[in-house]
Amino acid sequence: MARRLANDEAELPSEPSLYLLIWGLQRARDLRPDEDMGFSSFNLPGENSAPPSPAQQFPVILRDGPEVGMHTLLWCDTYANLMRTVDRRLLREFDQRITFQMSAEDSTNLLDTPAAAKLGLYRALFYNEEDGRLEKFRPYGLPSTEWLETVSRQLHKTYQE
Repeated sequence: MARRLANDEAELPSEPSLYLLIWGLQRARDLRPDEDMGFSSFNLPGENSAPPSPAQQFPVILRDGPEVGMHTLLWCDTYANLMRTVDRRLLREFDQRITFQMSAEDSTNLLDTPAAAKLGLYRALFYNEEDGRLEKFRPYGLPSTEWLETVSRQLHKTYQE
């Protein structure tokens, strides 16, 4: 990411987009903010500084990554577990959010509306931070591998023509 941030803006379009996928943020303890308030990174003059920890790099990726083509998709089991890693300020970096049924308080904190508390089974909400749009939808299961391969071949064929 540091290399991308240092690059000239003219070079960025040639760089492919990168995606950081995190399935189960609640298990990624290395990404949680340091409990020691950053004192572990204190070095005396002349000492080599340690590279930043994942907990220090993660907020930078969330905040500055989209600007340089680095995007984050994550899934977390509960709002409380999400807040252990992502503070309220960083939550605003996620322009698009999908939620299932949750408490009115968690829904209000995450979406600025208690609407997710009223969802029934097999329903979800899509929230777009940029325009404040909230859409109710019915999520579907993952498609089969065969279907994905067929669609992939068709798309690949279409774009080669």
